[in-house]
Amino acid sequence: MSRVEGSSSAATLLHDYRTFAGPRLWAALALMLLGALAEGFGLLMIVPLASIATGEGSAWLSRFAFIPEDVRFLVALALFVAFMAARSLLLYAREVTLARLHADYEASLRFRAAATLSGRGWPFASRIGQAGMQSLLLTDVPRAALAVDFAQQMAVAIVMLAVQLALTLVLSPPLALIALAILLSGSLVAAAWARRGGATGIALTERSEESTGSGFRLHAGLKAALAQGSVPQFLDEYAASLAGARDETVRFSKDLNRARQWAAFAAAIAAALLLFVGVRVLALPFPILIAALALFARMVPPAQVIQQSMQYVATYAQSFAAIQRRLGTLQPNATADASAAPLDWRELRLDQVAFDHRPGRGLSACSLVLRRGEWIGIEGPSAAGKTTLIDIIAGLLPPDAGDMRVDGETLVGSRLEQWRGGLAYVGQDGTVFNDSVRGNLLAGAAVRDDEIVWRALELVGLAERVRAFDGALDEPVGDRGSQLSGGERQRLVLARGLLRSPTLLILDEATAALDSGGEGELFERLRAVEPRPAALVIAHRPSTLAHCDSVVSIRHQEEKSGKASGLAG
Repeated sequence: MSRVEGSSSAATLLHDYRTFAGPRLWAALALMLLGALAEGFGLLMIVPLASIATGEGSAWLSRFAFIPEDVRFLVALALFVAFMAARSLLLYAREVTLARLHADYEASLRFRAAATLSGRGWPFASRIGQAGMQSLLLTDVPRAALAVDFAQQMAVAIVMLAVQLALTLVLSPPLALIALAILLSGSLVAAAWARRGGATGIALTERSEESTGSGFRLHAGLKAALAQGSVPQFLDEYAASLAGARDETVRFSKDLNRARQWAAFAAAIAAALLLFVGVRVLALPFPILIAALALFARMVPPAQVIQQSMQYVATYAQSFAAIQRRLGTLQPNATADASAAPLDWRELRLDQVAFDHRPGRGLSACSLVLRRGEWIGIEGPSAAGKTTLIDIIAGLLPPDAGDMRVDGETLVGSRLEQWRGGLAYVGQDGTVFNDSVRGNLLAGAAVRDDEIVWRALELVGLAERVRAFDGALDEPVGDRGSQLSGGERQRLVLARGLLRSPTLLILDEATAALDSGGEGELFERLRAVEPRPAALVIAHRPSTLAHCDSVVSIRHQEEKSGKASGLAG
């Protein structure tokens, strides 16, 4: 990675943070400055205190000429305590403000990443995948937020240094210039380490993504691997990815600590140099020398913070670059809109609709008419385009050709949101969360009434089973519903969809785990619901399709294109 690329990543992140923070950032900077001034003036009180305590004359004492000599020491001491008290209060306010900014920014970054991913649509989100999403939210976002935290620390340190240098200039301009030269030399060395940090940050991001993906594969394939005795192969892959991430972390730690120790040694040399110049060259009075050295001693920690923060910012800013590389420009931090009111529709009509996933694969020339309350089955061989068809109807995929209208109007903008507000989509692998029965049912639903929840469970034939649980609705169902059977998981996901009071049910092999008798009873109850929702039912079993009013057949075309076409049957 070039120096320009590393600097650009950090600059882009800091610009995003500055835009987010707005006026609050200026308030934080004001607190930084006031806190540094309070501490600096408190340290300046060392001069009159030392002059009075040692009995040495000093021009500083002339500032207290209007105060009787016998109380000057107490006045100077009181001022010292007052400045330090003000410093404590201001630094407390500063730290609380910065902590709130950091926490708010991390939450904003998580939300904007999720909102941007959602806004890019299903085809894009499916390419990111679950592991990629987790890597974004659990690794890249926290690291980008850490980069901002270190940038805040660096800003505090810079303000402290600037104030302390200015006060040292008041005490002894030559000594202040020497200290400034030392600090500038140190900043050049720190910049070189920061460039190394940028390269390390890119490698850390890549290795973290690899280890996250490997971990997901291990978890997803663990059951089969245990049954087949192939766990060692999964573990070997995971161990290799973890080793790569570990090596990059250790490399960064070595760079960081090497720079830290060099900085500590350089600070000791600088202190010795300033002491030599102050005593042997400038022959400064003892009170002035002590105050100047105290100020310089207070400069060392901020200088070290700047050096370390530069490395952290350069390293972790690469995570923000990774977020933008995957998602593009993040959406503004706006509050999510509430779900649109469902569309009150009468007829859905598709005319020669087509969609290409890739050359030769997809859906072509599919037409159907679905009326409110009607059930249409969709059948055909695997990979013929059945799921593509319902994804188009759900608004997940925009058709490449053909026309889809509801009551004669196309679905765009707010009308599309209203259409989605009336859908319940239950896919082949209905997601069951590692939560309670209640938590799974209420995910994405506005319902909070237990009576309505139980009614949905009765409708899908799961109420008796849930009542038998010790916790009833609050019973945990385990990771991906591991405490439930396959059929129970499908019933649970279907009940969740029904709690949306849908006008259209989209069922993609949503009852494949049920026996034909149980499925028949379930469909009879669903078709008896008033008002009855329309339904699109993808299934391979004729017994399932027998419950539908009509059937759409999706077939591979005879041409080499391999696309599929469908007509209402």
